[in-house]
Amino acid sequence: MAGESLMEMVQSLTAEEQAAVRQFIDYLKVRGGADDVPASFVDAAEEFIAQHPELLRRLAL
Repeated sequence: MAGESLMEMVQSLTAEEQAAVRQFIDYLKVRGGADDVPASFVDAAEEFIAQHPELLRRLAL
């Protein structure tokens, strides 16, 4: 996926959804500096989902 199409996808989201994307990116950046960095993007996504269920529940409404 080209970076440009990813930007277009994010821009098409609601403001609340864009905030969730930003929060997830910030989370990945912080985790990138830790000693126990998740092995993959999927691992990081699963950990984020486990730690932020309320945010994701509210976005799903």
